[in-house]
Amino acid sequence: MASEKFRFPTLTAVVIANMVGTGVFTSLGFQLLDIRSGFALLALWAIGGVAALCGAMTYGELGAAMPRSGGEYNLLSRIYHPAAGFVSGWVSSTVGFSGPVALAAMTFAAYASSIFTEGLSENFQKLLAAALLILLTGVHATNHKNSSGTQVIFTLLKIGVILAFVLGTLIAVDTPQPVSFLPAEGDFATITSGPYAVALIYVSFAYTGWNAATYLSSELEDPQRTLPWILMSGTAVVTLLYLGLNFSFLYAAPMDLLANQVEVGAIAAERRRAASLV
Repeated sequence: MASEKFRFPTLTAVVIANMVGTGVFTSLGFQLLDIRSGFALLALWAIGGVAALCGAMTYGELGAAMPRSGGEYNLLSRIYHPAAGFVSGWVSSTVGFSGPVALAAMTFAAYASSIFTEGLSENFQKLLAAALLILLTGVHATNHKNSSGTQVIFTLLKIGVILAFVLGTLIAVDTPQPVSFLPAEGDFATITSGPYAVALIYVSFAYTGWNAATYLSSELEDPQRTLPWILMSGTAVVTLLYLGLNFSFLYAAPMDLLANQVEVGAIAAERRRAASLV
């Protein structure tokens, strides 16, 4: 029945939520060690987005031709051999999903601990992380309506926070950093250099997750028509969010201050807050 299927907005939210992670908030500091051009840095994220979009288009065609849940397990099993799908399925289950999910839950517990003056004990943090996973698993195990609503709400919150950060930077920072985002002399040499290629590898990691909807193809309304559009639209939205975030980081904080730092988002936010208080 159609009511028992996920719709376009839900699986688009799945794609966006799977893609947006910590990578975009940490990569810029290491990129600035070798790249000091605003244009080249934004081009780096644009190239990563185009590469991800190409992957999304490819998966969209394959998923539409073979609409069945399972992602790479389904595709590799049917295109090559069930053994290839078997190996891919186990790698995805352990390394691709279980590890990142556990890490995200532990990160949530660590941030929750920072709210309290004396913090939370390590054991309590582990219990909190496990409770979060159990709670969300319970919600998603009830029915499509609850699962869909939870996914869409949390994804909209994520997008809203990012947009608020970008717009807040433009409003609060009266004196932006002297960074040009237009092509300049030497940018071509930077873009074709070895360090730029290495930086692109880390950018590609930040874009992983664009294939998330293919794991739920059987639960999607009219997957042959909507799956390609879900993958492409979700990837395009994330590309725009990533470009906006990196623009705001460079707009708000000096490159020297961000270089070799992991918490580039926190540094840019602090600079923005300081600017708004002046």
